[in-house]
Amino acid sequence: MAKTRRGIIGVDIGGTNIKTALVTGQKIIRRARTSTRAERGLKDSLSQIIKVVEPLCKDAKAIGIGIAGIIDSEKGTVKYSPNLKGWKNVPLGRILRAEFNLPVYVLNDVNAICLGEWKYGAGRRKKNVFLFTMGTGVGGGAICEGKLLFGAHGFAGEFGHTTIKLDGPKCTCGHSGHVERYAGAKYIVARARRKMAKRKSSLAKYDVLTPEKIACAAKSGDTVAREVFAEVGFYIGVGVANVIALFDPDIIIIAGGIAQAGRILFEPVRRTVSSMALGAEHRRHKIAPAQLGDDAGILGAALYAKLTIKGLTV
Repeated sequence: MAKTRRGIIGVDIGGTNIKTALVTGQKIIRRARTSTRAERGLKDSLSQIIKVVEPLCKDAKAIGIGIAGIIDSEKGTVKYSPNLKGWKNVPLGRILRAEFNLPVYVLNDVNAICLGEWKYGAGRRKKNVFLFTMGTGVGGGAICEGKLLFGAHGFAGEFGHTTIKLDGPKCTCGHSGHVERYAGAKYIVARARRKMAKRKSSLAKYDVLTPEKIACAAKSGDTVAREVFAEVGFYIGVGVANVIALFDPDIIIIAGGIAQAGRILFEPVRRTVSSMALGAEHRRHKIAPAQLGDDAGILGAALYAKLTIKGLTV
C-alpha cells in the first residue's frame, strides 16, 4: 500500500534566507533552511529553493510559498520581488510544479504571516484582523470577515505605503509621507542619529545602530531613544487609526523584530489611536504583538495551500 502523504510544505522566501518546514496543522514536523543567494540572480535563487524543498517532498502533498513582492496568487507568478535580483514575471508555481509534481500555491509573504497569526497566533478566533510588519520596509495584510483580503489586483493591505503626512519626506517608492518613511528600520535609525547629533545619548557607544538597540536604550531610560519611539509610535498610530476607520478590525497585530520593543512602542501607538480613531470609545479593538515569530510565514503559507486544495476561500 502506498504511503499517504500527510504534510504540506510551508516556504518563506526572504532576501537572505529561505526557510521551509513540513507542516501538519500547526505542528512543524521537520525544518530546512538555506541562503537565498539573491545577489546572484534568478537562476541561483531558484536552485536554492529547489535544494531546500526537495528533501521534504516525499512526505508532502502540496507546497505553499510566501514571498515578498507583487504576487499574482491565482497564477502563482511573482510579478516583482524587491528582495530578489532579476525576479520579474517569474512563474514560480509552474516551475516548482514541474520540478516536484506537487500542487504549488504562492502568496505575498505578509499575507502568509497574516494567515499564520490569524489561525494559530495573536489573531486566533477573530474574524477581522489587520497585521503589519515592521522591518526594512513596512508591509500589511488583512483578514476581513474570516477571509484573506487580496483586492482586485492582489495588492490589498499595503499599510507601509499609505500616506499619513502630505508634505512628509519622500519614500523609497517615490511618493511622500508614507508610513514606511517613518517606521522603516533605516528611518528609525536616522531619526535617532539626528537627535544624537544635538544631544548626548547612550546610543553613541554603538558603531552599528538598530531599532532593537534603540528600544533597549529607551527601556533603560535614554531620553533620545525614548523620544524616537514616542515619535515613531505616534506616526504608526496615525496609520493604524486610518486602518481602524476603514476595516474596523477586532485586532491590529504588529509583527517583526521591533514589535518586541513592548510598551515603549505600543503605548504611543495606542495613545494616538485612542485620540484619533473615529468612535474609539465604542470600539473593542486590540493592538498587540505577533506571537509566532519566524514560524508565522511558514505556517501561513502551508495553511494557504491547505485551504486552497480544499476549495475554501481564504
